[in-house]
Amino acid sequence: MIFPDLLPELIPLFPQLRGSLSANEPLAPYTWFRVGGPAQLFYLPADEDDLVYFLRNLPREIPVTVIGLGSNLIIRDGGVSGVVIRLSAKGFGAVCLESNQRLRIGAATPDIKAARAAAAQAGQGQGVGYLQQPGHDGAGQDPRHPKGCQGERGPGRAP
Repeated sequence: MIFPDLLPELIPLFPQLRGSLSANEPLAPYTWFRVGGPAQLFYLPADEDDLVYFLRNLPREIPVTVIGLGSNLIIRDGGVSGVVIRLSAKGFGAVCLESNQRLRIGAATPDIKAARAAAAQAGQGQGVGYLQQPGHDGAGQDPRHPKGCQGERGPGRAP
């Protein structure tokens, strides 16, 4: 699917935009499953200030969809109308210590980076035992008996 190109009418609204704005950008490369159609508009903000500038100047009638690193995300083949904003780990992946027991974790921080920072703050160094699988609440996880999303069955489970 090809959406109508909105760039010619929008570019004049963003003379100081530092991020990348494109039309009909394929979204499959931005998801872990590598499937899906295009974004009518696709925006990669340079940083938080650039994102604020973009959203303040974007006409309100244009729908906005925000994606992070693309895990657990399936895009329909017909694509996404409006603007898709992808937050990159470069601009939105910082982990900062705010106080004695508080971390500020960017919206596009990979979970392993966040877990390691939390473990280090708790005095456990880089020793993160294991992370939960995407879409799993962590209940009943036992590293000896994986109960993954690939059909594995742990002991005592019905076939």
